[in-house]
Order: sequence, then structure tokens, then C-alpha cells
Amino acid sequence: MKRKDWVKVYLSDEQKRLLRKIAESLGIGESEVLRQAFMEYAKSISLITERVHQRI
Repeated sequence: MKRKDWVKVYLSDEQKRLLRKIAESLGIGESEVLRQAFMEYAKSISLITERVHQRI
């Protein structure tokens, strides 16, 4: 099983407050909110699609 990597993210006080609010409203952890946002961004700029097509 592949080991997960750690990434450190620095947020302003306002960004941290928004992250907490989002996490609480969704009922998930702050790191999960960031992970999902990252993946949505990758999809929105077509990185996910490009990666899938390169493997075929």
C-alpha cells in the first residue's frame, strides 16, 4: 500500500476561518475539504482528464 504524503499549507486568519466554517457545515475535516477542493480544481483545468487519457 502506497504511503500518503504530507503537504503543509499556510493560510491567513481569514482563510483559516473560512476553512473551518466550510468543514463544519459539511461535517468533514479541514484536510478533507482542502483535498476535495484541490481535486475539483484539477478537474476544472482538465488535469484529471489528461492524466486518464495518457495511460491509455
